[in-house]
Amino acid sequence: MQTVFLVSERTERAALDALKRGRMYALSRGEDPGLALAEFSVTDGVRNAISGETLSTREGSLLEVRLGIDAVDGAARPVRVTLIRNGTLAGAWTATTPFRVVHREVYDGGPAFYRLDARGPGRLLSNPIFLKRP
Repeated sequence: MQTVFLVSERTERAALDALKRGRMYALSRGEDPGLALAEFSVTDGVRNAISGETLSTREGSLLEVRLGIDAVDGAARPVRVTLIRNGTLAGAWTATTPFRVVHREVYDGGPAFYRLDARGPGRLLSNPIFLKRP
């Protein structure tokens, strides 16, 4: 199992900041080139959050959960992508990399979290993105 940090620069300070904020994902791969997280974010059209962050938004807001999975080697690889919301299935797709999708739903106002699970050559499991009202 490997932990991939979501950083803007390759420095110790950036890695420690990503660790502190939960901006990372777990990656397991075998002999084949593995998967890479290209995008995992939630937006209400004004604010945006990525893994480890919390999006504060109003009840009734239209949310867009953006998902992107690539193969490390850039090849077209089979992938099964699952979006989990509060421990239940919010969406599932079978495709090939590069994979991009936008899942839309209306925020019900309760505390919530999204998590991404992708399986193909290896497995990618994101840290959650949390939702709450302001």
